[in-house]
Amino acid sequence: MPAFQMLDVAIGMVFIYMLLSLICSAINEIIEAWLKLRAVDLEQGIRELLQEQSGTSVITEKLYKHPLLFGLYRSAYDPSKIGKDNRYRWGSDLPSYIPARNFALALMDVVLPATATTASGSTSATAAPIDAAGAPLPLPNPLQPLRNAVSTSAALTGNTKIQDALYSLIDAAGNDAAKARENIENWFNSSMDRVSGWYKRRIQKFLLVLGFVLAGAVNADSFAIFKSLVDDPPLRNAIVSAAAQAPHPSDNSQTPQLRLQEAEAALVKFKLPIGWDWKSELNPTGVSNFRALPPWGVSWAFKVLGWLITGLAISLGAPFWFDLLNKVMVIRSTVKPHEKSQEESSEDRQR
Repeated sequence: MPAFQMLDVAIGMVFIYMLLSLICSAINEIIEAWLKLRAVDLEQGIRELLQEQSGTSVITEKLYKHPLLFGLYRSAYDPSKIGKDNRYRWGSDLPSYIPARNFALALMDVVLPATATTASGSTSATAAPIDAAGAPLPLPNPLQPLRNAVSTSAALTGNTKIQDALYSLIDAAGNDAAKARENIENWFNSSMDRVSGWYKRRIQKFLLVLGFVLAGAVNADSFAIFKSLVDDPPLRNAIVSAAAQAPHPSDNSQTPQLRLQEAEAALVKFKLPIGWDWKSELNPTGVSNFRALPPWGVSWAFKVLGWLITGLAISLGAPFWFDLLNKVMVIRSTVKPHEKSQEESSEDRQR
């Protein structure tokens, strides 16, 4: 088989893996939205940041009930919904995202509540102090009240680790209240990077399991798909044309339900050997493969291996296959004209 035809087969396999990955990703997003696991991760991450992994959640509760945060979700924060696994009850209406600025301002206000005349972390002085001789004295540190409040705040009583952390963040800001807020924001963002890691690892495990389940459920056998692409040039060309117009999988302009429907429609449109009613070498009559294949035959062993390969491919995610698809398409655009020019030159020599 010429090189560009093998590239077309590779493009077809990559495109099909991308469609199957899109289906799994859409299913995952639907389940995540239903269970609201991102909100659970965020709440647990905040409690761990504030050293409230178990027991009471004094600071966390005050933060979630602060006006800067409770407007981000509908239901009330209830610490009793934290289970024995140290996780908030899934399906809650807690926010799945909290801006770092809102968190920093809310935390500063919890430590040193603002009044009608005094802002959090500031002094009430309005003019520079002077000594008996009328010479100006150094201005007081506007962050000193906030630093003092860290040791006296009822919300931080006994939480020495957070007190030490806040001392460091406040002292690093010098006399700049804006810098102190920025330090707390950076502290929060660094912790949220860890929460994002939890989400990514959970998604990776979920896609791996769901990939195997989907491959077996729809009979997505990599060997059968590969053979179909090799033996059916019209199918191969149609898939290559569709792959050239594939949108980026991270496009969030569509709902997960719509992306799921479009990926399913694409798989059905190409009449691929996917599903239990398609004809294939292992199933020439088109009947259920459960009846056509022997229970413990070699054919079943290859089919299960084909499912495993498909499941592993799906677990890599649609963005991975989209990037690989673009690279293979670039290679194809350079190889195919070269192959054609060689064929044409050989015909000229024969003449």
